[in-house]
Amino acid sequence: MKTLSLLFLVSLGLATSVSAGPAAIECWFVEDAGGGRLVKKPAALLLRQGPGTVPARPDLDPKFYLKVHAVLTVFSHTPTSRVQLGQDALLDLNFAYMAPNPEADTSLALGPPPFGLEWRRQHLGKGHLLLAATPGLNEKMPAAQEGAVAFASWDDNESWGPWTGNGTLWLPAVQPSQEGTYLATIHLPYLQGQVTLELAVQKPPKVSLTPAPIVWAAPGEAPPELVCQVSHFYPSEGLEVEWELRGGPEGSYQKAKGQHWLSALRHHSDGSISVSSHLRPLPVTAKHHGMRYACRVHHSSLPALGRSAQITLEVAGLSAPSLEDGVGLFLSAFLLLGLIKALGSIAAYQSASRDS
Repeated sequence: MKTLSLLFLVSLGLATSVSAGPAAIECWFVEDAGGGRLVKKPAALLLRQGPGTVPARPDLDPKFYLKVHAVLTVFSHTPTSRVQLGQDALLDLNFAYMAPNPEADTSLALGPPPFGLEWRRQHLGKGHLLLAATPGLNEKMPAAQEGAVAFASWDDNESWGPWTGNGTLWLPAVQPSQEGTYLATIHLPYLQGQVTLELAVQKPPKVSLTPAPIVWAAPGEAPPELVCQVSHFYPSEGLEVEWELRGGPEGSYQKAKGQHWLSALRHHSDGSISVSSHLRPLPVTAKHHGMRYACRVHHSSLPALGRSAQITLEVAGLSAPSLEDGVGLFLSAFLLLGLIKALGSIAAYQSASRDS
């Protein structure tokens, strides 16, 4: 049986080396059918760790071995990116090409072949073309959609290769409408490689609590309604607000009891979202004096512990002046004012007597 001569085309989501054990990579075998025609066939490449030559297969006759040659590799160092709302996003794309028989192909003597670059986005079931360019054929790159800029070129221009290229896409001031799945495709004569990248937009919320910094209540009465403002965050999914009462024995805390609810979402012009959480606490006693009400916010853009804001609860009659204390202070101030006026009158009388 005649040995087949195959080309090898591989598309990777992440450029990485195999560190332990075998790993399978989805790929395509492109068979040279003769006459300049190539036949593309799906396959899988099994990588095994360790130096040295490929071990022999006792169950397979060496005459059935295939001669495989890596031709086109397309990969990204950042297949998944999380970008802050309003900041720039850089979608990394790299590719490499090696001619099957560079010495026999005189058309490649002047450098790498022309290539085409295409960037598309898919989100919520809709596709959108951002860029379709042929940097290797046209001198001028067409403008990409949404203000995007593509850095598309061969990084080297050797005579016989192999060659490496760059097709990175830069998105300025990313908005929520730009998140989704990005498909980057490299087109070469008779060859095509594609890689998938995910872009997620996020913005951590700001958390504030009112009234602040102290809330008052008399024993047996409920404190005023507390409002936790969670403002300018994205996305809206996965937001959780918890109410806590801190400052118990040994600094412990517990869930604050009372009626609580969330307001409707408020959307802002930059794509961010705000919401407020309300708590109507239960009546307090003297033991609640000095404890703190806190609202804790959990969101995908925040660390595991979330972000919180708190206020201190003061029970009237314990640290604040009572009604009797207020009356006593008023009377003391009134008597002090009368004494000052009396001393002033005496001083004026003595001054007039000296003048006489």
